[in-house]
Amino acid sequence: MRAVPLRTLAVFGIGAVVLIAILYYASTVDGRPPTVLQVSLTQHLTSDAHVALTTSSIEVDFSEPIAQGTAEASFQISPAVGGSFSWSAASLTFTPTERLPLRTTFEVSLRPGVRDRAGNVMTISPAPFRFKTVGNPSVIASDPTDAKTEVALDASVSINFSTLMDTASVERAMQLDPAIQVRLRWSRERLTIVPVAPLEPNRQYTVMIGIGARDQAGTPLSLPFRLFFRTVSSGLSAQTKVPADGAAGIAVSTSIAVIFDRALDRTSVRDNLLTITPAVAGSLDLIASPGAAGLLDSGLRTLRFQPSGPLDPNTTYEVTLGPGLLGADGAGLPAGLAWSFTTGAPTATLSNQVVFLSDRAGIANLWAMNPDGTNQRQLSAELSPVVDYAVAPDGRAFVVGDGAVLVWQRADGSARRLLTDASAVEFDPTYAPDGSSIIFGRADMALGTSLGLWTRNADGGDPRPVELPTEATASPSPSSPAPVPLLRAPRISPDGTGLAFVDEAGRLVIVDLVKRQLAAAPFVALSEPIWLPDGSAVVVSGLPAGTGVVPPAYQPRSPVPLLDPAALPPDAGRLSAMRVVLLARGASSVTPTAFGAGAARPAVDAAGQFAFIRLAGADAASGSLWVSSAPDNAGDEVMRNPGAQAGSGTFAPEPDAMVISRVTAPGDVPTLIGGVWLVNLRSGEAQRLSADGWLPRWLP
Repeated sequence: MRAVPLRTLAVFGIGAVVLIAILYYASTVDGRPPTVLQVSLTQHLTSDAHVALTTSSIEVDFSEPIAQGTAEASFQISPAVGGSFSWSAASLTFTPTERLPLRTTFEVSLRPGVRDRAGNVMTISPAPFRFKTVGNPSVIASDPTDAKTEVALDASVSINFSTLMDTASVERAMQLDPAIQVRLRWSRERLTIVPVAPLEPNRQYTVMIGIGARDQAGTPLSLPFRLFFRTVSSGLSAQTKVPADGAAGIAVSTSIAVIFDRALDRTSVRDNLLTITPAVAGSLDLIASPGAAGLLDSGLRTLRFQPSGPLDPNTTYEVTLGPGLLGADGAGLPAGLAWSFTTGAPTATLSNQVVFLSDRAGIANLWAMNPDGTNQRQLSAELSPVVDYAVAPDGRAFVVGDGAVLVWQRADGSARRLLTDASAVEFDPTYAPDGSSIIFGRADMALGTSLGLWTRNADGGDPRPVELPTEATASPSPSSPAPVPLLRAPRISPDGTGLAFVDEAGRLVIVDLVKRQLAAAPFVALSEPIWLPDGSAVVVSGLPAGTGVVPPAYQPRSPVPLLDPAALPPDAGRLSAMRVVLLARGASSVTPTAFGAGAARPAVDAAGQFAFIRLAGADAASGSLWVSSAPDNAGDEVMRNPGAQAGSGTFAPEPDAMVISRVTAPGDVPTLIGGVWLVNLRSGEAQRLSADGWLPRWLP
């Protein structure tokens, strides 16, 4: 019976102890006066918390919640500034009604009288808080410094401001002379101006920032900023990077090269000069430009990395050329080089593909894409610009030519073979319709004499001359000048029994390969002859005989230009005299078509429909696209909308469609107008397949 009272007494005792502790703690807290933890600026220089922007407020942090009226009454700022108070828990914020004046020193103090909510009075006033306001923002440093010379061509320009700036106002107030494309990068008070392309050598550049540039408080620069600097004197300069920076769809068989503006010093070429990521096995060497490019310039200007095997498909490669490379004259490379490219995925055949020439990878080469423009990829990867090509009828191989050498390659980029001997130039390649052989023209490179027409097996092997009737192979007389016209543009008839070509005088010639008979017509052919589907005749464009014009003669040790009106000097009268004509087998004269003046670059489809480009003025590069149902029909213009100038075109395998290249005129936007297009000949509607390219063909 005694246990219950004892437990009750114990509970009461414990409660009393706890209550006493709570009352003691409460009486202790309530008896403590409030204090100021800190006075600070809400907006100040990042480098100095006591330098205020003109839009700054003053914040006072107390140790506990305050009777707000007592704190506001005790707040003092000198010089006096009108403003308002706001609170957040135990923090008071004084916001000036107007901007603080520039370059002014202020003192903030709190007089006695501040009480907490329990009535305790702050007994110790905090030390006065002193700060000053900023002046006008200014530029305190730059790199390069003003008037600096020998600035690297890949240099960026850094400008350090005295405070955080309104970035948009700075960018609006900035001018560059000369105007160049740049990217702007900010890091707090620092602006970095990054040129998109290397600067020009030995050039003065000016960066100007006007007083419209403002800091974050809206305070303008007190004075405009101007920076002058000059780049390094002309040194070794990279003219072409192969593949070009940012290029995509690159052939896995490509080499990696840089072509410079002058010959290089072989002793400065080291294996570790070029870095490729992901790593690629191969060899770095210094070479003379190959093919036609080498005929035009034999200097050792090309630094080439040749991979040991194919690159990985669909892979981005980063390339860096380090310092140390020298020109043969001792000039150095002012800045290192860095670029990247992405490979494509090769395919085994080009069947049902659109092929075209493009220099988007740095040098003109053969490219392919799906008929809707997707999967654009590089096929050839030559270091000399390709001007002509032929694709095997089965789409599994192709030949490219630069006007000097022919190169054979499989469609997947493998088994590349240089076909042309060093003593000759070869040009105008074509496959026989059955794919059994390749036919082309050949000349002696050193003497400049025509070596006639030649043929090779379908894989490029076993070169041998084409035997022609004697009257088709007349040799130049000893009194002839060194440059000699050539046999050009051989084309085999669909049934394989006829061979058409252009002879030394520019005449259109047809040889019956079965009867060994020749027919030639007086006419100056300036395009390749194209057989009609039934093989009864060829169509070609050019000038009437008697105009005094002959195809361009071959100059020894030079590339052979494409047989085209564009190879002639500009002449409006000459181009207006251009005609499209027919030459039938066995005929001795050409038959004019009804296509009219200026007609050039004809095309024929499997149904016998014709297309041609009507040249205008003195511009042989492009004109309007016309289509005709028959040689005696004048035809109709297609794509009459402005800017729709066609360079060349061929019929597509599907009916009433063509693939054409479009050439921009002055004032056009290349990114909207140029490139390869698919045209519906009935509606005139056009679909853009590629942003660039020329000589397109859609393979069946």
